[in-house]
Amino acid sequence: MVPPDTNTSAAAAYYDNADVAAFYRACWGGSDIHIGRYDAGDETIAEASAAMTRHLLALAGLGEGDRVLDIACGYGGTLRELARLGCHPAGIDISQVCVDEAGRANAEAGLADWVSVDVGDFHAIESLDGAWDACVCQESIIHSNDRPQVFREVYRVLRRGGVFAFSDILTGDGADLSMVAAAFERLGAQAGATLQDYRDMANAAGFEIVHAEERAGDIRIHYDTLAEMLGAPVEGLDPAAAARIAASIGRWQAALEGEHITWACFVARKPG
Repeated sequence: MVPPDTNTSAAAAYYDNADVAAFYRACWGGSDIHIGRYDAGDETIAEASAAMTRHLLALAGLGEGDRVLDIACGYGGTLRELARLGCHPAGIDISQVCVDEAGRANAEAGLADWVSVDVGDFHAIESLDGAWDACVCQESIIHSNDRPQVFREVYRVLRRGGVFAFSDILTGDGADLSMVAAAFERLGAQAGATLQDYRDMANAAGFEIVHAEERAGDIRIHYDTLAEMLGAPVEGLDPAAAARIAASIGRWQAALEGEHITWACFVARKPG
């Protein structure tokens, strides 16, 4: 049963919106919807996003034969990388648009029979207890108004010794919450959860944090790149929608410049 007041319906409506979908397909590389890893600083968003996925999966030690559930799979880029590693991946997402696009891309890659994707809610995962070796979630817990429940559900579906590899956009220590809220408004997300809060939520669910890595520079480059792209016409994106999104991106840049928003990735382990 899905707990009340989780923001699930609003998150689904956000990603199912045609203008939002066009923005992510055109500007975020079309395969992933998460912050990239910019080691050189001049990577494209698609290159950086793929690099971040590889980094997170490597940190988690995932490979041949692992059963892995992506609990907010977006367009399925991480699922396809997991398949390339020899894992047995499955994905859920609250957005029908994302599920349809992930399924289409999986089929195009010849993975329709290897990777399953379904509409699902990470507050109430339709899975037996202990069914998965690992779970993955990139920049999606931010959408929840009951984040501790997400950690509890992931803990439930992981086997003993299983890992939860996740990343998210966080509120910086000592942040001006009004600036964070202004940036998060487009997502309908709540401001205020810091890196330490995520540690505490994972620990409260029973996890041991084995890796935590803050890389605020990556998210700044990512949003600066998005702003630059939106400074010109974007194919497939309505100009009025592009202007609204560009205004929102400007609020993100202001909050990021003042270190009111940050980004981090984690690996948590369920004790064996």
